[in-house]
Parts: sequence; structure tokens; C-alpha cells
Amino acid sequence: MLWTVALYYGVLLVTVAVALLRGGRLERWAAYTALIASVSTTVLAPNPEWTDIEINIFFVDIATLASFWFISLKTQRFWPYWITGWQLIAIFGHIQKMMFSEILERPYALLSMYISYPILFVILYASGSARRRGDAGA
Repeated sequence: MLWTVALYYGVLLVTVAVALLRGGRLERWAAYTALIASVSTTVLAPNPEWTDIEINIFFVDIATLASFWFISLKTQRFWPYWITGWQLIAIFGHIQKMMFSEILERPYALLSMYISYPILFVILYASGSARRRGDAGA
């Protein structure tokens, strides 16, 4: 399990680095949001059991959703809607676990963890294409 955490943080750090070097203001904001959310989740829920709703992760995910949603209000580009939508799926996973306790731990955990990868890849793509579009100062 440790290698999956290391892999995730590797992808996260690459995403933040590309956002810093090539992205505009909103891409950096999204990358910082992902970084802060990931570190907060690790600190607030170091060993989640996933048997019930993980309330600390749920609140971190809500704050992350608010940040991504605010980014989407600030631009005409489409990528923020994708990351906001993916984050909303994570929120719905928590709500479903709250409503239906019979949802198994593994699917709930996998949804919560692996939903981050598409978000990071979209931020990475947006950061890499920001300079080509001339949005680096946006």
C-alpha cells in the first residue's frame, strides 16, 4: 500500500511542478488546491478504515470542490469544469456511503482515492497547454 501512496504523491508533485513552470494563475491555484487537499487528507485521516463515511476526508473534499468551483467561475476555459465534476463524483461517493452503509469498504476507498488521478491529469494537461494558448498570465 505504501507504493501506491508514493506513486500518487509522485504524480501530484509532477503536476504541481508543471503548473508552477508552465501554468497560469488558475492552473497553479488548482495544483495548490490538490496539494493542500492531499496533505490535509493524509494528516487528518492517516489510516482510514472506510467502514463508515470518512468525515474528515468528506470535509476536505467539500473544501476542494468549493475551490475548484471558484476556479471554474473565473475562466472561460473548459478544464475547470472537468476537475469540478470529478470532485463532485468524489462527494457523491461519500454521500452514498452515508446513505447506504452496506456499500463495501473497498469500492468506497477506491472511488475516494482514484478519483484524484483524472483531476491531476487534467490539471497537468491544462498547465502544459496554458503557454501555447497565451493564458499563462490569466
